[in-house]
Amino acid sequence: MAKKRLGELLKDEGYINDNHIKFALKEQKATGELLGEVLVRLGIVTDREIAQSLSKQFDLPFIDIKEIKPDDNAMKLINLNFCRQHKVLAFEKKDNTLNIAIANPDDERLFDLISRITTLKPNFYIASQSEIQEAIETNYYLLEHPIEQDIERVINVIRSNPNADINMEDFTRSIFILAINMRSSDIHITPTDKSLHIHFRIDGVLQLVYSMPQTLANRFISNIKVRSGMDISEQRKPQDGRISFEFLGKTYDMRVSTVRTVYGENVVIRILGASSSLYSMPNLGFDDKDLAKLEIAFSKPYGIILISGPTGSGKTTTLYAALRRINALEKNIMTVEDPIEYKYPMARQTQVNELAGYDFSSAIVSFMRQDPDVILIGEIRDAKTAQMAIRASMTGHLVLSTIHANDCIGIIPRLKDLGADSFLIASSVVALVSQRLVRKLCPFCKQEVETSREDMEFLTIDKPISIYKKHGCPKCNFTGYIGRTVVSQILLINDTIRNLIAQDEPLYKIEKEAYESGMRTLLDDAKRKVLQGITDIDEVLRVFGR
Repeated sequence: MAKKRLGELLKDEGYINDNHIKFALKEQKATGELLGEVLVRLGIVTDREIAQSLSKQFDLPFIDIKEIKPDDNAMKLINLNFCRQHKVLAFEKKDNTLNIAIANPDDERLFDLISRITTLKPNFYIASQSEIQEAIETNYYLLEHPIEQDIERVINVIRSNPNADINMEDFTRSIFILAINMRSSDIHITPTDKSLHIHFRIDGVLQLVYSMPQTLANRFISNIKVRSGMDISEQRKPQDGRISFEFLGKTYDMRVSTVRTVYGENVVIRILGASSSLYSMPNLGFDDKDLAKLEIAFSKPYGIILISGPTGSGKTTTLYAALRRINALEKNIMTVEDPIEYKYPMARQTQVNELAGYDFSSAIVSFMRQDPDVILIGEIRDAKTAQMAIRASMTGHLVLSTIHANDCIGIIPRLKDLGADSFLIASSVVALVSQRLVRKLCPFCKQEVETSREDMEFLTIDKPISIYKKHGCPKCNFTGYIGRTVVSQILLINDTIRNLIAQDEPLYKIEKEAYESGMRTLLDDAKRKVLQGITDIDEVLRVFGR
C-alpha cells in the first residue's frame, strides 16, 4: 500500500485541516522551510504527533526516548556520526536484537546498514525527531564525559582531605548536567549535622542522589550563590537569585532560593528547561470522556476556565495543550506568564516584569486594547487579577488561567477569598478543572499481579483481577516508573450549578449537583488508571494518601 504524504497523514489523524496547510504553505514561501518544519515551528503540530502518526502508518511502536535511560553498551555499537546522520539511537541490546529509536522509518537502508555495522538484528521504535537528536547529543556527551565518576572522585578526595583544592566551577557544572539529564525539576542542597545531601526532584518525587562530606558545603553553596548573583557574605537572611546555564546549545533558566537552617544554608534550585515541547490533550492522559468535556469547554467563545492543582501538577502544560485546540488561525491569543514555559508562535506571549510594573492585572488591561479573543493568565494569585480576569471573561473574551485549590469545588471559595462576587463567578465561569500527576509504570519491567483483598477494597471491585505494579530496571533507573500522566476532575458549569453559585448556596449542595451531573473524584480517576495498568496502587497512595 502506498504511503501517505505527511500532510495527508496528519490530516487523517485529525492534527491539521486544510486551513492549517494553506497557512503553512504561505509561511513556507516566506521562509523556505519544509512543510513539516513550518507546522512544528508554529506549534500547529509537534514532533511527537508526527512520530505517533508515522508509528501507526508503519506499524512500529512509539517510544518516548527522552524518558528512558539508554544502555551504554548498546550505544557503543553505533558511532555518534552515524546516529547524527540517520537520526537513530540504540537504547537496548537483548540477545541478538538491538532496540533502536528512529525518526525516519522511510529510510529503507537503515535495517541493512545497522545489521552490517552491529551484526545484530535491529528492532525499530519510532520517536520524535527533535527528542532523538537531543538524546543523541546528551547521551553521547555523557558517554565521553562520565560526570558521575567525576562527582564521585571529588567527594572521595574531600573525604580523605577536607582542604583539598577542588575546581568548584566544574563540580557545580557536573551536578547541573546530571540533574538535567535525569529530568529533574528541582535540585535540593541540604546541610545536616555531619553531611551535605543533594536531592533531585524527578517526576514529582525527591530522590537522594549524593551524600557528601559537610566540609564541602560552604564551597559548593558559595559557588552557587556567586553564580546566581547573591551576596555570599549574607547567610542569615533568605535570598533569591537566577542562573542562566548553557548545556549543548540549550539555555536553562535556574531559579535559586536560600534559607538559613540549624545546620547551614539550605538551597533549592528550580530548573526551567529550554526544550519544553508542546503536548496534545490525549498525550497528557485525559480519557475520551474528559476530552469530550474539555472540547466543549474550550470551544466556548467567552467565559473563564480555571485549572487548579498544587505546584508542579502540570497546569500550564494542560493550558497550552488546550490552546492548541483553539483555532489560532482565526483567533487573537494573548498570554501573560511568569515565566514563559512554552514557546507558541501562534500566540502573542508576554512575560511578567515586576520592575517595569508589568504584572498579571496590568497585562489584562493592556490586552483589552489589543483586540483579543483568548487571554491566558499564568496564575490568578491576587484580588486585582481575579477581578480583571472575570471582567474580561464577561466582555466577550475566553479567559484561561490557573489557581491554587484542592479540587474543582474548592476553586469557588478560593475566588470568593480573592474578593470575587458569587453572582459574577456564576456568570463568568464555564468550566473548572483540577488535576494531579501520577508516575507511569515502566513498560519494560512492570509486573503483573493478582489483586489482594486489600487491593480489591481500595479499587472497589468484587472479584480478583490482574493489575500491574512497579519493579525496576536500568531503563527506568530502577524506580519502576517512567514519566507521568494526568489524573483529572472536570466540572462543566450547567444552569443548576450556576444558580446554586449565584445564590451563594453551601458548597455541599454544589458538590452534590456536580457529582450528579457526571463529575468524578480525582481518586476515582487515579483508580481507573490502576485498572488500566498505567500506574499502580503504591503510586496512587503516595499522591492521595490512604
